[in-house]
Amino acid sequence: HVRTRDVTCRFPGCTVPARECDLDHLVPFPEGPTSAQNLHALCRRHHRLKHDDNWTVEPLPNSGLRWTSPLGTTRNTWPDSDHAHERLTRAA
Repeated sequence: HVRTRDVTCRFPGCTVPARECDLDHLVPFPEGPTSAQNLHALCRRHHRLKHDDNWTVEPLPNSGLRWTSPLGTTRNTWPDSDHAHERLTRAA
């Protein structure tokens, strides 16, 4: 469900297909549940970046995520639309 919802890696600007991504807990397990609301797709590169380089992620409405860089810059992402799915299908 999470990979279908997200379509691509949820890091801002990344287009790695979700089927090739890790599923990352927003609130780390075991404090946070393993549920669609607490999981998002991250490619291995961005999964490591989140955990190793002090990026923070917080939830937004409608499955959105607010990413904050170590320098304080923020970007918001939401699950990709059908347009992203079409783009990935054309590229395959």
